[in-house]
Amino acid sequence: MPAVGSKGRRQFPRFTSSRAMKATPQPDNLSLPCPRTFPWETLGRALLAVSLVAVLPIAMYRVLYGSGGTDFPDFYAAGRHVLEHGEIEPTAFLKYYWPSIDVAFAGLAWMPLPLAAAVWYAIGCLSWIGLLMTIHRLLASWAASPMARHATLAAGLLMLPLALDHLCLGAFHILMVWLMVAGLARVGRGHSWSGGVLLGLGVWIKLLPLLGVGYLVLKRKWLAAGVAVATALVVDLALALPAFGPQRTWELHVKWWENQGRGAADRNLSDPGITEEDRITSQSLAVVLRRLLTRMGWEAFPGRNSVCLADLSAGQLRIIYLGITGLVGLGIVFYCRRPGTSLDASRWAAEIALVTLGTLWLSPVVWGYHFTAATPALAVIGARRAQQPRTAWGTAALWLVAMSLFGWPLARSFGAVLWITFALGAILVWSARKTREGPSNAQTQRRGESVGVVSRVEPQRLTPPDAGTANP
Repeated sequence: MPAVGSKGRRQFPRFTSSRAMKATPQPDNLSLPCPRTFPWETLGRALLAVSLVAVLPIAMYRVLYGSGGTDFPDFYAAGRHVLEHGEIEPTAFLKYYWPSIDVAFAGLAWMPLPLAAAVWYAIGCLSWIGLLMTIHRLLASWAASPMARHATLAAGLLMLPLALDHLCLGAFHILMVWLMVAGLARVGRGHSWSGGVLLGLGVWIKLLPLLGVGYLVLKRKWLAAGVAVATALVVDLALALPAFGPQRTWELHVKWWENQGRGAADRNLSDPGITEEDRITSQSLAVVLRRLLTRMGWEAFPGRNSVCLADLSAGQLRIIYLGITGLVGLGIVFYCRRPGTSLDASRWAAEIALVTLGTLWLSPVVWGYHFTAATPALAVIGARRAQQPRTAWGTAALWLVAMSLFGWPLARSFGAVLWITFALGAILVWSARKTREGPSNAQTQRRGESVGVVSRVEPQRLTPPDAGTANP
């Protein structure tokens, strides 16, 4: 009921306009608390950290009690063999790599096995964390800060099962991927020396980063490419020559080239019997085509019979394999044909992620944990979620399907995850091209400022300092 004033008039409440209310200062005690969102990012980081710590006892148990499922005891024994006999262990798993890798593991072999296993596990964890930090700071930095951070975290969570498997197995593939991505990214920012050294260390660990050296040559980054090759050779010879001597070093490298450098692909394309790589866990293109198109090794692995689609000869299989790898190589070269001085940060990131994916398609040996090389591609696609939400979410769902297929022997025999990485590469190329052909970032920023919306950060054009122009 309206109140009655001193003059007997009824007084009605006075309504203030919204403009006047905004102009009138409001006391602090009347402000309402903002609703808090669920801390998804904090939860994701905690999940990553807890997982790395929780898997440590499993990895140590496998090493100390010889329960299998880890390669580190074999690496450790190879290092001990070098210390005690001055020669490599010919039956060790390290035969797939340069002889100097055995010498490097001799440094860990000075320690007791439990301590060496713990140190090696810590190196694996630091490699995984370093890869994610490199992706966030160097590859996805062209996107807005929250978007780059969220995309990197999402990629890490999607790849977490394979990363944990890598840690339990005591492998060092993630270390190679980290050095390769960090080296290429730093070269893209104009740091030819440091980037070349990092890439060269990756080449020394495995030859797969030579694809990155070829990428630098395509971009006319002659200094960085030369530094990478020189680094790999210097590290290799600096370790091998004191341990084995000049003559034996040459013999070991020739033997490695004949048996592993070119022999791994040759034996899977021509050997009618059992090969070391022809297991359903192997996902290399050569082995998958061998299972799909031939009857080689038919009797040894009955589980592969259901995926055999043809009975081609070794010569026909080789032609198909060389044709596919040739098309893949030409496709990568065509996409990366533009000079480095005309690329912005988002295009550099897409090309580096594609080259890293290429190590899966062109490698003669690919095991499950090798697919951690797809982490940069997942992060780069996820960083475009603001412009392409359906593509980002669809890619995440596709990779979840790939992870679920690892548990199905028939899918592993068919090479399902390998074929999914080809789809991932196509999505990466399409999403980068779609972003480039859309409205310019400057126009998007002006439209955002006109309505009071904070737009995403405009990608910086990465021009090396020696190009004579400064970064805008």
